[in-house]
Amino acid sequence: MLKESHFIEAGFWRYFFGVIPLLILAYKKLPPFRELKQNITGIVLVGVVCLFGFNFFFFLGLMYSSAINGSLIVSMTPGLTLLYSNRIFRTSLQPRELFGVFISFLGVLYLILKGNIYDFSSIEFSWGDILLLVAVNFFALQNVLSKKYGSQLSNMNFTFFTNLACMLSFLLLLPFVGGIDAPRFSSSYWIAAVGIGFFGTSLAYFLWNKGIQLTSANQAGIFINVVPLSAAAFSLVFGEVLFSYHLISGILIVIGVLILLGKSMYLTE
Repeated sequence: MLKESHFIEAGFWRYFFGVIPLLILAYKKLPPFRELKQNITGIVLVGVVCLFGFNFFFFLGLMYSSAINGSLIVSMTPGLTLLYSNRIFRTSLQPRELFGVFISFLGVLYLILKGNIYDFSSIEFSWGDILLLVAVNFFALQNVLSKKYGSQLSNMNFTFFTNLACMLSFLLLLPFVGGIDAPRFSSSYWIAAVGIGFFGTSLAYFLWNKGIQLTSANQAGIFINVVPLSAAAFSLVFGEVLFSYHLISGILIVIGVLILLGKSMYLTE
C-alpha cells in the first residue's frame, strides 16, 4: 500500500475498512449519547493520541529509518508499558516481569542480528529512529490507557469508537497530502487495504483490547515481541528459508513471554 500512496492515505483506507465491520457488529448495541459523552476522554486519548499517534510517527519514522531499526525499537514496548503502568496504576515493577522483558528483548535482538551477536554494524541509527521511539511510546501508553478506559464501554464499542477516532484523524490530514485519489490504485492495493482493515485492524484491535481487559497492560505489551517471530513464521508461506537463529530467537521470545505470563505475575490493576 505504501508503494502506491502516501502513508496518510494508506492509513485512512486501512482504518476505513477496519471501522466498517466494527460498525456492522456494534450498530445495534451502540451506547446512548450520554454514555458516549462520559467516555469521550478515553476514546480521544486512545483513538487520537495513541492509535493515530503511533501510526503517524511509526510510518513517518520508517521513511527515514530501516525496518531493522523499527523492529528493534518496537521491541522496547514491553519495558515502556511496564513503566507507564507503574506511573499510571502505581503498579510495582516486579523482578520477574523485568527479567521476562529482558529475555524476550534478547530474542528480538538475536533475530535482528541474524545470530551474529558480535556484529552490530548492520544497525545504524538516524533521526528517524527518534520518530520511531516516539511512536513506540504511544503504543505502550495505548496498552495502559486501554486497560484504564476500555472497561467503561463494551469491548466492541470501545474498539469501534477508538478506531473511528483514528480514522477521522487521518481524514483531517488528507487535504495536506493531496486528498483522496482512489481511481489510481491497483486491485492489489484494494485487496491489501481490505485485508489489513478487516483482519489487521478491526479483528486485531478487538482481540488486543479484549486481551488487555482479561489480563493486564504489562502482559499484553510483552506479546509485541512475538511480531518479528510471527513474521519469520509467515515467511515460510512465501517460500523463505528459516535458519537456526530463527529457532534460537523464537525460543528466547517464547521463554520471555511465559515468564511474564506466570500465575504469580497477574496484576490487580
